[in-house]
Amino acid sequence: MRLITLFVTTLLAAFLLQVGDADAKYTLCNKTSFALSASIGYVDGDQIVTEGWRPLRPGQCNVVLTKQTEKNRVYIYAEGVPGHKGPLKIWSGDTYLCVKNGEGFSIRNPGVCRDDPRNRRRFKGVDVPEELTGVFQIDFTEPSNFTKYTAEVAGVQRLLGDVGKSAGSIDGTWGKATRQRIADYRKEKNLPAGTNITEDLIDALVADANAAEAKLGFFFCNKADGVVWGAIAEPEKGDKYLSKGWYKLEPGACAKVIKGELAADHYYVYGVMETPSGGDLILDDGDRALCVNDVLFEVDSAKACAENDLDEALFRRVDIGGAPTATFDFKPDNFSAPPTKTSQKADK
Repeated sequence: MRLITLFVTTLLAAFLLQVGDADAKYTLCNKTSFALSASIGYVDGDQIVTEGWRPLRPGQCNVVLTKQTEKNRVYIYAEGVPGHKGPLKIWSGDTYLCVKNGEGFSIRNPGVCRDDPRNRRRFKGVDVPEELTGVFQIDFTEPSNFTKYTAEVAGVQRLLGDVGKSAGSIDGTWGKATRQRIADYRKEKNLPAGTNITEDLIDALVADANAAEAKLGFFFCNKADGVVWGAIAEPEKGDKYLSKGWYKLEPGACAKVIKGELAADHYYVYGVMETPSGGDLILDDGDRALCVNDVLFEVDSAKACAENDLDEALFRRVDIGGAPTATFDFKPDNFSAPPTKTSQKADK
């Protein structure tokens, strides 16, 4: 499963009635079956400010900004919570802006994340017509075209499946199976009896789904003294691999690089460690040549590296024996000087 797969859906701008300048309101509305974490960016003086994360339950709309923006433009990004099964679902565009992972944030300097590609996201620019004077709603949607109500029902159906209590299809239909699963889950979690959908119900489902996901996947941990840039390759059909990176790891830090229950019995890893002298050390014992790049990358091994302006690096095989989760520790004695000129790492 891929950590980051782009699912770009339509950001539907729903125009509201014109009001006075003092009543600026920018609303994000989640009309999807996913619980989302959203971020908004806007121009303030000579900088773009990004703010997040704003949780959006399925079917929920929240005001996220109450000031008139400059340049009549906002930037929007959202991603599903990690507990949803499958690849990470995202709603994005083509403008890279900064975020902070795992916490609320407000960032005024657009260059602060330049040294770590994983703290950047591709935001969608949305033009705001002048006549709306700041009252503007943006809907996150998916092909099923749910309404607010059906998105809420579909979201609960999806979350029930995420925690192993599937109610069948994720279709937004308020059917008998869905009502029964809700009643059972409410009893199990000591929530008030019934089949109604409430914020407490959705929050409990999200918490359970996230807790289950936190125990699964492939993790990198940096047990070395210097900053490590890691890359991983996971098996695909045949003898092909998908290599992706970079993951920046400060000393003592860990990061999940593959989400969900692991499906393969082995993976390949690669790493570059920075040293105080400015030189780089590379991970030892590599035995499979795969493609890497100087910047954030995701490359299928079917591609010829040189022909696609990519570099080649020797990845180390890591056997996990079919376990649902695994951790690879980058240790000081794992690294040595490259046999040739400076090896590749992520561009700062």
